Amino acid sequence: MVEDEGMLLASSAAAVVTMNGSGEGNTSYDNNSNFQRAIASVTRKARRDMAAALYRAPGRPASLAIADMGCATGPNAQLMVSDAVDAVLAESKGGGDEEAPQLHVSLDDLPANDFNAVFRLLPSSPLTGTGCLVSAWPGSFYRRVFPEASLDYVVSSSSLHFLSKVPYVRTGTASHTSIVSSTMHAGYSQLTATVMHLNRGRVHVTEAGPAAVLDAYRAQFHADFLAFLSCRAAETRPRGLLLLTFVARRDARPTAHDCYLWDLLADALMDMAAAGLVDEEKVHSFNAPYYAPCPDDLPRVIAEEGSFALRTMQLFDTTRRHLLGPSHPTSNKHDGGDGGDDDEELPRWLAAETAATVREVVEPMLRTHFGWAAMNGFFCKHRLLLEAYYRSKSTRNKDDITNVFLLLKKQRY
Repeated sequence: MVEDEGMLLASSAAAVVTMNGSGEGNTSYDNNSNFQRAIASVTRKARRDMAAALYRAPGRPASLAIADMGCATGPNAQLMVSDAVDAVLAESKGGGDEEAPQLHVSLDDLPANDFNAVFRLLPSSPLTGTGCLVSAWPGSFYRRVFPEASLDYVVSSSSLHFLSKVPYVRTGTASHTSIVSSTMHAGYSQLTATVMHLNRGRVHVTEAGPAAVLDAYRAQFHADFLAFLSCRAAETRPRGLLLLTFVARRDARPTAHDCYLWDLLADALMDMAAAGLVDEEKVHSFNAPYYAPCPDDLPRVIAEEGSFALRTMQLFDTTRRHLLGPSHPTSNKHDGGDGGDDDEELPRWLAAETAATVREVVEPMLRTHFGWAAMNGFFCKHRLLLEAYYRSKSTRNKDDITNVFLLLKKQRY
């Protein structure tokens, strides 16, 4: 019985980084990734400037290799590499080059990613007509994916906050408890330890949660980010660039708002358990492989790996209210289309948009763990809890998410 539960938990952990595919219709990543696109837009100028500068720096090389680690599917899959390609070609044209450089574009994600959907969009993408060569490279970016010293420009957006596995909590006495731990092997997850659960009723770190849980998540991120950097160090040429954007937090200890999406998800699961719609023990055994680091977490890992110089580390906040156009019914004409706090419709809209974003990311993991039958009811409950959060006086329309943008340059040696 324990082995059966372990395999179920393990498959849940493995599935979290596989988004809802195009076959999921209205709940697919294709149809609910506007927020990830908005996050990418914040760093667009910096990414384009660095792509152009990289082309200029070594004397306008005949070719450049560009890769996106964790490209996902849908229209966003080619967004980051298209920005780089366009910037390099514009620099080439503006510099009077007789021939444009040959650009090799590589798209990486886990093998379960819908790469067919990505390539079906290629004829209508900005890459069409650029002459660049596009290829898919399935594999975890926490392992080697590309040949030695083959990349010049590596981007990753909205991916590195996902961990390779659920953290393991080491405890000192038998009276303590532990989170389920799983390790990745050949693309699959295998249970290595399971006892009682320290994080009962929660699915992630919380503001007032046990320090051991936060320490375990931080340690797992440290190990994963170190592995990511080590692999890219082998694959990147000297002076090559890593441009990385992912969810972060500003303080060493997570705040209630840092954790609210996961806290409300846990509340929805516990409400479902109280109604007899899901097994409560399954709620207690579920923990998300996801971590938003604080600024102190990052330079330490970069320095420990040692192959990259940290050129930029910028924290920024993004809100879904930036997606509102002036004609949107929830927009406020007097605040630049950003939505007014006194708008009664805005909390409902924010809840629907947020719930849809969470669903396309988290549903594959949840349905593996809890089953298909619970999904529609669960996400309906989650949306209602989100709306209540956005209507609360202290958190009214507060949907901002902190991200970090890192620019790393490969050392010459």
